[in-house]
Amino acid sequence: MAENIEIDIEDIRKDNLKDIPESCRGCVYWEFPDDFEKSKSEPQKKPELEAKKREWFEKTLEEFGTCGKIVYHYGRPVAYAQYAPSARLPNTNHYESKPVGKLEESVVFISCLLVSDESMRGKGIGRMLLQNIIEDLRRRGFKAVETFACRSSSNNPSGPMSFYVKNGFHIKDKANPEFPLMRLFL
Repeated sequence: MAENIEIDIEDIRKDNLKDIPESCRGCVYWEFPDDFEKSKSEPQKKPELEAKKREWFEKTLEEFGTCGKIVYHYGRPVAYAQYAPSARLPNTNHYESKPVGKLEESVVFISCLLVSDESMRGKGIGRMLLQNIIEDLRRRGFKAVETFACRSSSNNPSGPMSFYVKNGFHIKDKANPEFPLMRLFL
């Protein structure tokens, strides 16, 4: 149940990239899958990966526009989301269920939606963040939004399948039963 909680949801900009949760700042799983794999055996590359992620955000902001949100609770970042066309997130092509085809350029992929402060979970922040993203994408004329959600665990970057179902998403493809591709028409 959502509590009456005071939050601010801001678009990610060059000046607030530092507020992305530390665990996400250098995570390039969706953007640079080869570098992500290499980083597993080379943890010293974290600063290099953070720089790549920053460059990805700066270029995506310039060419696509808003591609993420940060939620603040009394000025402290507590949640984060990232989204973009799947062409900007090449690792989406490594899944059996492929998000958006070439003819579906009006679909955006949520690669991360995370309430990073565990004490703030269960207060409706994720739902408010998702609704803010949906409103942004509708205003910009997109037709649908997709994500891979986890069926069995809420402890993953995109969030649990049950969360997306509660927010109007449907299963688009079950090729991977543990991480079905979810879609919401806008």
